[in-house]
Amino acid sequence: MTTTADLAARLRTMPDHDLERLIVARGLPTAVLGETGPQSITDFFDLAEAFRADAAVDAAVERLPRRTLLALRDGTTGPDLDPAVALGLADEDGRVDDAVATRVAAHPDLVEQSEQPGGSAAARPAGAVPDTADPATQRTTGAEHAFATMTVLAELLRAVDDGAVRELVKGGIGSPLARTLAERSSADADVVPGRLGLLERVHFTTTDDGTWSLTDSGRAWLTTPWPSRWTDLVTRWHDGLDPAVREVLDVAGDDWRELVALGRWAYPAGARWLDATLLDVAGTADALGLTVEGVVTETGRTLLGDDESAAVRAAEADLPQTVEGVYLQHDLTIIAPGPLAPAADAELRTVADLEAPGLAARYRVSEETLRRALRAGNSQQDVLDLFERIGVTGVPQPLAYLVDQVAARDGSIVVDRGEGGIGAVVRGTADQLDLIGVDAELRQLAWERPELTTLVTRYPAHVVHAALEEQRYPAVLQPGARPEAHHGPPGRRRAPGRSPEAAAHAVVERLRVTTERGAAEPEQEWLGRQIDLAVRGRTPIRVTVRMPDGSERPFSIVPTSVAAGRIRGKDTAADVERTLPLSLVVSVDSEA
Repeated sequence: MTTTADLAARLRTMPDHDLERLIVARGLPTAVLGETGPQSITDFFDLAEAFRADAAVDAAVERLPRRTLLALRDGTTGPDLDPAVALGLADEDGRVDDAVATRVAAHPDLVEQSEQPGGSAAARPAGAVPDTADPATQRTTGAEHAFATMTVLAELLRAVDDGAVRELVKGGIGSPLARTLAERSSADADVVPGRLGLLERVHFTTTDDGTWSLTDSGRAWLTTPWPSRWTDLVTRWHDGLDPAVREVLDVAGDDWRELVALGRWAYPAGARWLDATLLDVAGTADALGLTVEGVVTETGRTLLGDDESAAVRAAEADLPQTVEGVYLQHDLTIIAPGPLAPAADAELRTVADLEAPGLAARYRVSEETLRRALRAGNSQQDVLDLFERIGVTGVPQPLAYLVDQVAARDGSIVVDRGEGGIGAVVRGTADQLDLIGVDAELRQLAWERPELTTLVTRYPAHVVHAALEEQRYPAVLQPGARPEAHHGPPGRRRAPGRSPEAAAHAVVERLRVTTERGAAEPEQEWLGRQIDLAVRGRTPIRVTVRMPDGSERPFSIVPTSVAAGRIRGKDTAADVERTLPLSLVVSVDSEA
């Protein structure tokens, strides 16, 4: 057994890096890691007591695999005990902290284990034999699930990119927003929060002050080919799973229908956190097309493997083939007869809005979408060339007419940065620039006209563009001339928080300062804390005292008080009360 004093002494000798890593691994509460407050850690005894608190021990025990719990119970050493040693629940010699032993013995989920001496022989729960369904059918069904999920995720990513996703003050998204996003992505409102959570777990999105935004990885995924989309999504999801979850999945093999039962077998104390996690994993695996009715498909097995090229080939074989062109309709709709390549879909969205996502998606062209394309820097000819390239039936007359009509009103005047990035240059027809040059509302821009089709001013391009739009001129600001945009109103402000690693580093720095101060005071502070703990716990200790002749003599006592520079306690060997001067104490060792 080890006591608080023993653990404090062991923590004190650990290298800083190892100690920081242990503090992070134990996940102590913020109040404990803070610099101030009644629970704040000020010395190694405080840290040891924090590690030995019931809640902290239970939280650590919940993360231990079955073999390690049995090793803790049986007091055995070896590799099975290593996870407990890494969490400071036992020392390198296999001595289990008495607080840990007490909690393990009292844990309700471990009672059955404690009734099985040598428990590592207990059998894992027998799962049902996987159905012998047609593998090809399973693969087809899995690919359909994956395609549908990726379609929803892509639409949610675009909603995030548009600044449409914001958290409530209490966290999460509200029901109205969930319904709006569900309508946009053709999904059920109930699944939207979970899909947003998946995007965050795979690092496709991030949140700041309640506002969601795309990461570079998420933006790149939007134009990644479908097979690579699938493999990348699965890899990121699987790599982000807790090691305990991955261990349960390894135990499960291809049958993921009884993950909760397997989790309780592999991690007997982990039901509080692991049950819900495994249920979520099973649901996500089905949505990602890795499993069908709880059984891993052949393609799912490949996607979860280490061979990336094989995974891409398997995904390509199962997913529906992309189409090369679309049908441009006279009613200004665009019909894709099958899935478009993500890059082609992204290009089409520059001139049209998606109305119905899916295998056969429907898009719609409108004045607004064309105006958006022109204002993004595309010319009238660029838009027509795009329609010619993607259309398999040519450009219908109504569509060509609408492009001409919108281009005549919007985009005929182009605003760009001036030479060297200074000021702005405006290009248009001579007649248009004649009107702009004499417009009294724009006189403050102080135009210069080096050419008939060019106006120059010293004002920034975005200021010039705003002034022209205010006077209703069909001006377009070139993408390279736009200032950095900040979307959305100010969000809620979160108090800046430190990472667990930074908090652990700060704790270790404080502890080292305390140690240096103790070293400057002949360890009296350290010895006093050891004795104080023994008094509170009524635990026997061995006190070594320096005698007047210079010799050292040990006394085994159960201390009862420390006051006025003296220790009082019962000598367990002589069965008498002793009073020893604290200033002559050389060392204190536990005899528990």
